[in-house]
Amino acid sequence: MIPNSQNKITNVQASVAVFMMIMGVGIISLPRVSAEAVKTPDIWLSVILSGCIAMIFAFFVVSLSRKFPRQTFYQYSRHITGKPIGFLLNLTIASYFITLSGYEVRAMAEVIRGYLLDQTPIEVTMSIFISVGVYLVVGGIKPIVKLFELYFPIILVFFLFMFILSFTNFEVDNVRPVLGDGIRPIIQGIKPTALSYFGFEIMFILTAYMDKPQKALYTTLMGIGLTMVIYLIMLVLVIGALTVEEVRLLTFPTMELVKSIELKGFFLERFETFFIIMWVITTFTTFTISLYIASLGWQQTFNKKSSIITYVLIPVIYLAAMYPQDINSVFKYGDYVGYFGILVSGIFPLSLWFITLVKKKSRKANSEES
Repeated sequence: MIPNSQNKITNVQASVAVFMMIMGVGIISLPRVSAEAVKTPDIWLSVILSGCIAMIFAFFVVSLSRKFPRQTFYQYSRHITGKPIGFLLNLTIASYFITLSGYEVRAMAEVIRGYLLDQTPIEVTMSIFISVGVYLVVGGIKPIVKLFELYFPIILVFFLFMFILSFTNFEVDNVRPVLGDGIRPIIQGIKPTALSYFGFEIMFILTAYMDKPQKALYTTLMGIGLTMVIYLIMLVLVIGALTVEEVRLLTFPTMELVKSIELKGFFLERFETFFIIMWVITTFTTFTISLYIASLGWQQTFNKKSSIITYVLIPVIYLAAMYPQDINSVFKYGDYVGYFGILVSGIFPLSLWFITLVKKKSRKANSEES
């Protein structure tokens, strides 16, 4: 799992990976959590601001990684902070991706149980999901990004189709007035919407695998930008069809919007079935790349080049997924993962970037004195 010529990835593959990583559970949970915070139709403005904030922090992630060519975060963290602190940073990031993996697995299983397989034990659904993911992860980064490339156009076409069909239920009055209550509600919506953009932190790792790392920032911004566009359209359509008040009361508002779509005469009239399939795919992609990065972290931190670590993580992720007692606990778990993400995606890159800057200036000053 050490970056080499055999497992390099292209700019397009990296951009697709960022997009697929970010989407995950957020596509169905974002409308509710953002509506609860904003309480006005101006949610879409919060989404734009949060996307811009995500791009700023993505700059620090990519800029930091580019300072250490062909090295992942797990390798260069020790050069910046020293071995003891670097060791703790590595364990923190690996643990973050483990908890994120557990959350994705459990959220997926809850939706499957609620809308498709209500009689199937949730343990069975999660076990199958984890097993398939592990099979893919053991093959390395190359099969993962190739699978992402395969799914990417299918998912884009599906979302386009879904958005077009959703316009039949859209009421423009539901998204008015703009800034009716001022800017304060928009500011309040930044936190929950910003959490839905976490995922760009995978560039801590993927930059080392890129064949053109000098374009890593553009690649990352493209992935975030595309996610922003989809979030924006989705939120406007959900609010326009259901109103802010109704969205705040629904567990999965996006699912309710999709259920209102009818395909008369089509061989499968329940459009939500298609949506669940596409959503499971996006959740699976987030899970696989998270599991890969967690496994890579343990391997590079302890210098163990073996896929055995990936198998060791199976029960850990399973227990993490089983920790929430009910759907409300799953949402709280997701909030905690989001706060964990603030540390990994915001505080870590910003702090380490400034440390490298100070060290560089210090070395320059010392060389001039000598």
